[in-house]
Amino acid sequence: MKCILNNFLLAIALVLPVLANAQERVVVAYVTSWTNTIPDPTEMTHINYAFAHVNDSFDGLRIDNPDRLRQIVALKQRNKTLKVMLSVGGWGSGRFSEMAASEKLRRAFAKDCRRVVDQFALDGIDIDWEYPTQSSAGISSTPEDTKNFSLLMRDLRSLLPDKLLSCATVAGALYVDFANCIEYIDMVNVMAYDMGNPPYHHSALYPSEITNGMSSSQAVKAHLKAGVPRQKLVMGMPLYGRGVDGYTTRPDTVKHVISAWHDQSMVPFLVNDKGEMVMAHENEHSIGIKCQYIVNQGLLGGMYWEYGDDNQKPLRRVICNILMHGEPGPYPADYAANRVRFRALLIWDPSAEPDHVEFDKQALYFFHKLSYGDTRTQCPESTDSLKQYDVVVMLNTLPHSQTARKAFENYMEQGGGWLGFHGTGYNDANTHWPWFNQFLGCGPFLCNNWPPQPALVDVDTHHHPITRNLPEEFVAPASEFYQFSPSPRANKDVEVLLSISPKNYPFGIKDIVTHGDFPIVWTNTRYNMVYLNMGHGDQAFIDATQNLLFTNAFRWVCLQR
Repeated sequence: MKCILNNFLLAIALVLPVLANAQERVVVAYVTSWTNTIPDPTEMTHINYAFAHVNDSFDGLRIDNPDRLRQIVALKQRNKTLKVMLSVGGWGSGRFSEMAASEKLRRAFAKDCRRVVDQFALDGIDIDWEYPTQSSAGISSTPEDTKNFSLLMRDLRSLLPDKLLSCATVAGALYVDFANCIEYIDMVNVMAYDMGNPPYHHSALYPSEITNGMSSSQAVKAHLKAGVPRQKLVMGMPLYGRGVDGYTTRPDTVKHVISAWHDQSMVPFLVNDKGEMVMAHENEHSIGIKCQYIVNQGLLGGMYWEYGDDNQKPLRRVICNILMHGEPGPYPADYAANRVRFRALLIWDPSAEPDHVEFDKQALYFFHKLSYGDTRTQCPESTDSLKQYDVVVMLNTLPHSQTARKAFENYMEQGGGWLGFHGTGYNDANTHWPWFNQFLGCGPFLCNNWPPQPALVDVDTHHHPITRNLPEEFVAPASEFYQFSPSPRANKDVEVLLSISPKNYPFGIKDIVTHGDFPIVWTNTRYNMVYLNMGHGDQAFIDATQNLLFTNAFRWVCLQR
């Protein structure tokens, strides 16, 4: 146990957010045509100039205040790496539907975008169509808009092969078929704001009673589920307050109010003498936590609306310092108290095979150090009983009764969290649980190496928060590793995180596993889950890297809740 504890402490030290490659993160600032402020070009990596519009003949661009656009482009002389893009659209900007519906007009529009990019020495085009298939902003729309949006992005890419192409999207990832257009897009700027009016916060990070069905973290999850890769995802943040009397960039000037902070949603707001929310806003603390969330989630970067006057400078500097310069985000006492100690349910079977039981006992010790976890030997048969937990950790066991299975299905379908080890993936025909095959994201059990042995494993991606601070490869302690057919990699909803390295083949003295793709850790993006194909014997917690993997996975699942 002393060895386990030492490795656990090392894992905790290593799990602190790693801010390597911070220079690669983007900070996208929207700069408007109707203001006069000249931005500091060192505070961002990209400027999106707002706005241009589809012209009256549907075949080109009309730019608001082109002289100001030239002023903004001239800032590249002061920052040689700055990218300036032209944002087309905005709330109430129409004629997209008519233009995108015609191949001739789409091509003409794309050609004019190329002309404008060259004429103004721009670095790309940002499409801000609010929104395909929707007329809520007083613009025209048709049911074919979503399909035509994909065609528009394709045609723009064909005429802008050497330039950046981005789009601004609604928080819920609606109206765009990302599967059919993400290949053409470099950045997806998620408008994770204007998601509610008082008594709801318009840009809360996490869901709570002050959110109106959507929060920034939920917006990120919606886009990931819709097929936007993390390395293309940019989370938006508002530099303004939204209240019962409208918008303001100066919440500190609102009279007869008291400042309040929401521990769960991680945002400030103002209340009147009755305790009612009258304005939702951001401060340096909340913006810092959002930037740290972007880092922890392995996203491409952050975006904000909009670059304003000097009273916004403290917020802009926080964004710049954390995302561009790699400074650590805030980890205050209230954040640690509310986001680090999670509610976990640990389930194991003391009557299972001895090698599984030995792993389970050590795992219980390990995870109890991460959280105040409850321990059971059977899965609860009530969904309400499960709902109190951020994560259910299943150690080599699955629910047996139909009632318990249904309760677990409901829990996961409603956004529950799951961490499954080794034997939980034994989903062959004998389990008689079709839903679980869908949930795990792969076919039935195929084979495994025998006897248990260590394995060289490869990290498939460092874009995911679970693997961002792992080495390219490491040796996992001895286990019997399961193969499945079809492989989880065949499922478009699955993101494989780790695989057995082909350098191990043949694998096992009986040469049972001799070839083929061999994923061992993955997440099915349709659910808040991670499966870790490790968990056999009493040596699993001797390796600090694997301990770090387990810790990252545990915390990542909890933070999705």
